[in-house]
Amino acid sequence: MRAIALIVVLAAALLAAGCGGGAKKPAAAKQVAYAQVQSLFVKYGCTSCHPFVNPSLNLQKGKSYASLVGIRALEDPDLYRVVAGDPGRSFLFLKVGGNAPIADIPAIGGRMPPSSPPIASTDLALIRTWIEQGAKGPDGKTSGPKVTTPGSPPSGLAAAQDANSSRGTGTISGTVIDQQRRPIAGALVTILLKGPTQQGGEEHYRVAQTDGSGRFTLDHSPAGRFLLKAYAPNSIYVSRIVALAAGATQTVNFGLPSRVISNPNIANASVNGKRLSMTVSGSSLDGNYTLAANPKTGLVLELRNPSGGAGRWIRTMPRLLPGSWVFLAVDHQCNTSGFLTVAS
Repeated sequence: MRAIALIVVLAAALLAAGCGGGAKKPAAAKQVAYAQVQSLFVKYGCTSCHPFVNPSLNLQKGKSYASLVGIRALEDPDLYRVVAGDPGRSFLFLKVGGNAPIADIPAIGGRMPPSSPPIASTDLALIRTWIEQGAKGPDGKTSGPKVTTPGSPPSGLAAAQDANSSRGTGTISGTVIDQQRRPIAGALVTILLKGPTQQGGEEHYRVAQTDGSGRFTLDHSPAGRFLLKAYAPNSIYVSRIVALAAGATQTVNFGLPSRVISNPNIANASVNGKRLSMTVSGSSLDGNYTLAANPKTGLVLELRNPSGGAGRWIRTMPRLLPGSWVFLAVDHQCNTSGFLTVAS
């Protein structure tokens, strides 16, 4: 489907047994009715979030099938949500069955359901069997756009180590699109590095901003395995895992759903000497992702608030830096605020 460098680290559990996620098929290949799949969307709360929190996908009864089979994914625009007959290359199966090599992220964004244990192995096996049997709908037939198998899943990258260098010789580039698959200008794509001295175990340290065509480039990227995150105003941010060899060039494309919940919000952003600050309002704020980014220098800093809640968030930059600063905040449901840009 695409001939790009293999960039995404898929978990070993998914690579085994045809990307089966470790789930065993039922001994008897009993036909799985779509009603059984729909019941899992209800059981695990998927219908509460889709479309009411994340409107890019509707998993409500009577809507879900048409949103899945043969439909391109948004968060990874190069995959399809369900490829009939091929669970290991179906975005839906990878999202619910992914074993997370970093935090709760199975290489293609947060594992579903979020902030919960993985779904039961028997339920994962049911989804796998349904896809293998042709991803048939309520009428017992496979419908929707027919797609070809999008090629082998990425492999061979799990041995990469966590990045521990602030600069390197690699290059990461790609595009960011919105829910309508239009390019987003001014989106931010960040690299997060891990380390024992970093708050929360990881910290943003590099950023690139998309141009008018939604394209970005992160030069001097370090070798190793790390998180990449894409943000845009009033959207839901998306995470990916990258494993980059020294001097390598890789392509990562992002699609960002629109946010439904107006949370969080920011105001009164300011740059006063080396002091960066803004007011954040809302609930369930994510203290590691309240940011000020300087696209000109490629630097991004995480602002802090002692309480971790609504109020004034502050950070002192290491030195005076030229160019404008872009401020934003997110919550634990991955909702991203609007952006505020302030000249330094």
